[in-house]
Amino acid sequence: MQSKIRTLLAAAGILAAALASPAAFAEKWNMPTRSNERNYFTRNILQFGEDVKKGSNGKLEIVVHPEDSLVKQPEVKRAVQNGQVQIGEFLMSLHSNESALFGVDAVPFLATNNAESARLLTVMRPLLEERLKKQGMRLLFAVPWPFNSFYTGKEIQSTADFKGVKFRAFNPVTGRLAELMGATPVTVQQSEVPQAFSTGVIQAMITSPATGVDTQAWDFVKYYYDVKAMAPWNLTVVNERMFSRLDKPTQDAVLAAAKAAEERGWKLQAEESGKLIGTLRSKGMQVREPSPALMAELRKIGDQLVSEWSKSAGDDGPRILDQFRKAK
Repeated sequence: MQSKIRTLLAAAGILAAALASPAAFAEKWNMPTRSNERNYFTRNILQFGEDVKKGSNGKLEIVVHPEDSLVKQPEVKRAVQNGQVQIGEFLMSLHSNESALFGVDAVPFLATNNAESARLLTVMRPLLEERLKKQGMRLLFAVPWPFNSFYTGKEIQSTADFKGVKFRAFNPVTGRLAELMGATPVTVQQSEVPQAFSTGVIQAMITSPATGVDTQAWDFVKYYYDVKAMAPWNLTVVNERMFSRLDKPTQDAVLAAAKAAEERGWKLQAEESGKLIGTLRSKGMQVREPSPALMAELRKIGDQLVSEWSKSAGDDGPRILDQFRKAK
């Protein structure tokens, strides 16, 4: 009997020690992300997760699920909002039908370089934070894609060459761009691009060199026209209720890691863009500068799209554009 009692006491002691250790109280958050683990977005988020774990002394662990493996992109925002997952990354412009605010980053030829894109984010951040807060979410960080350009199977001299072409649209504004060029927009998410090309669902697309590399675009198209139309943002958001349950030191660790992730993500975008275009070239794609005629037509379409976006945003539209254009 005494032997059994000693055994039980020893087991209880081991259990108590385990429960007293920080690892025993570690909380795990599931995080769906848009891209595969080679993509700089996912690499950045994996580092964010490591920073959170270290900064929280192991109290919080973020389990990253790349390439839509847990939740499909169009559903990530809703999944975070309703608590299906605690945290997630999504392409903001996917939700521009919900609010024009979510589509401003993807308006072609509004912000045409990183300095302009950063200024636009500065203007938009308070508005985005306010809207997400009302939906029960907190914006942690925003990172831009490399500037989006055209991928085609044939040479393009003007927008007339897009007439009737099945053109991949990944959000409403790229669908509208296709229409204004005379192309036929087809909604296809990033993970579906190779199959869509191979089955003839799409024949051309506008996307970043990162997505071009991820989807091995050289297997389906020959030309890359570097028009640098826009650099859409991926947002990382957290369910506010879940965040509020963390103790203050862990919250601070998450916020510090998020700040570092945003800064690192913007640097990665700038560093990776040229390398990614180089990869496209090394795989046999012809990287072309657009003709002056094509760019003139695209800028005219861009002006129309900016005007349409401003109207769709209501009173916020002109005010946002004014602040953006005056920002230094």
